[in-house]
Amino acid sequence: ELESTSNGSLTTSELIDRLTTSMNPTGRDTNILDGRSDTYFSQKVRNVVSHRNQNTGLVAKNLVIYEPDEERLTITDAGRAAIV
Repeated sequence: ELESTSNGSLTTSELIDRLTTSMNPTGRDTNILDGRSDTYFSQKVRNVVSHRNQNTGLVAKNLVIYEPDEERLTITDAGRAAIV
């Protein structure tokens, strides 16, 4: 249950931990990227932040708000409606 912490607000690292637990990635998604400590799966989650200003990103679509000072993502009402 992602939304239960801080009213739908999680740091990127917290989101990666929770999604890894709930989605249990397998195969290539569990491999460590060359020269990094991230798995393919965790990098996909981090890309939510990296690609936030692209028109296909969750931030650009107003589904989440990114707070750079805290490296925190907060789901919006539109985001909640999209996952129901």
